[in-house]
Amino acid sequence: MASNSKTLAVLGQPGAGKKTLVGSLLYKCGMDLSLLQQLESSGTSKYVDIVPFFEQHKLAKTFCAPSTTITIVDGKTPDLVIWVVDASALDRGASSADELASLISHKGIEPKEKLLILVNKMDETEWSEEVFEAISSSFKSIDLDSSGETYTIPVSALRGDNLLEAPSVPWANTGPTMMQALG
Repeated sequence: MASNSKTLAVLGQPGAGKKTLVGSLLYKCGMDLSLLQQLESSGTSKYVDIVPFFEQHKLAKTFCAPSTTITIVDGKTPDLVIWVVDASALDRGASSADELASLISHKGIEPKEKLLILVNKMDETEWSEEVFEAISSSFKSIDLDSSGETYTIPVSALRGDNLLEAPSVPWANTGPTMMQALG
């Protein structure tokens, strides 16, 4: 890829909101007008349905970030990795943290530059700081030294909160948005 392009893997447990996240990013940052018209004429109206649309039409899942173009890939050594965690999960991210720890320790995923842990579905917890802190602490025991820069960010992929712009919740807008962290 060109030097102003990066690759991104989006991973996480089933139901965490990976397709919704990718669909939201593609819709907001990766579509020209003709593609948007094609998407709308196909009846696709939900973020979760955008990824299958791209796959069916064999389109590259690419979007623009502030300083680079990002292409979503399958692979174990992308430039960037997003690990999506379901904030509404009853175990407060423990099984998700265990799965990520296993992938990293067994070299199943090796981000070259950054790892973003996105605590998704924060809207379903009414943006509970307690829930976010509990989930964040589940990931603190993982050895992330080989993963480059690491960020843990609360988001709502469905609503777009903290993806491009900071949410209105004061405690949650003290760190970078997801896009700033990718930047």
